[in-house]
Amino acid sequence: MSGRRVVYGMGPVAELMRSRAGDIDCVFVSEKRVAKGGADPVAKLMADAKNRGLRYTEVSQQELDRLCNQELHQGIAAITGEFVYKELYDLIESAPRPGLLVALDGVTDPHNLGAILRSALLLGASGVILPKDRAARVTPIVTKSSAGASEHIPIAQVTNLVRALEELREHDYWSAGVASGPKAQPLESVDASMSLVLVLGSEGKGIRPLVAKACDFHLEIPMSASAVGSFNVSVAAAIALYEIARQRRLLG
Repeated sequence: MSGRRVVYGMGPVAELMRSRAGDIDCVFVSEKRVAKGGADPVAKLMADAKNRGLRYTEVSQQELDRLCNQELHQGIAAITGEFVYKELYDLIESAPRPGLLVALDGVTDPHNLGAILRSALLLGASGVILPKDRAARVTPIVTKSSAGASEHIPIAQVTNLVRALEELREHDYWSAGVASGPKAQPLESVDASMSLVLVLGSEGKGIRPLVAKACDFHLEIPMSASAVGSFNVSVAAAIALYEIARQRRLLG
């Protein structure tokens, strides 16, 4: 299945059918779920696939397990084309103003990446930037964890994140590193009327020094306790994105 990928789970498959049905080779559905009929959500998705003229086939639970590498598939999976990343320029050109992008510096956990993609889509970001090396890529696990958001939000891969931030600066974006530090400002103090790129670091080491230096300023999420360390990167992304969205709603 070179050049193809598996998308599984009810949410991701439904979003794939809505966004890029033409790219789907075949939909595989659980025989047991289809046999239930009626209001079963998998049976409804199969009916949707049929109405769209998509190829589909009923298979056993064991066949679906093998196809999805034993991951939780909820009784449905689809074979589609390889994930296509955007260029950074595409994200800049398609973004509304003021823009809001998310740049991830070395996030390697696919579940964290999926959760960040979901929050980015729901809270108004128009794109996500990933390094090509030493970072999670969009895989079936990421698509499932994002509840299908990966099929909607533009995602760019860049060779050098520092250069990407410099290019964004040339297009009037301000880079805000979401990290604690002696010079970090409280998150709520950010001026959301500016075009922003929120930069978040890896799960263990945070933002690398060179990338941190390339940021125009840093934002700190206030915490009431520090006994368990800082926020998980996907939680920090959601909090920061929500604050930007909240301010922009007030600005009208």
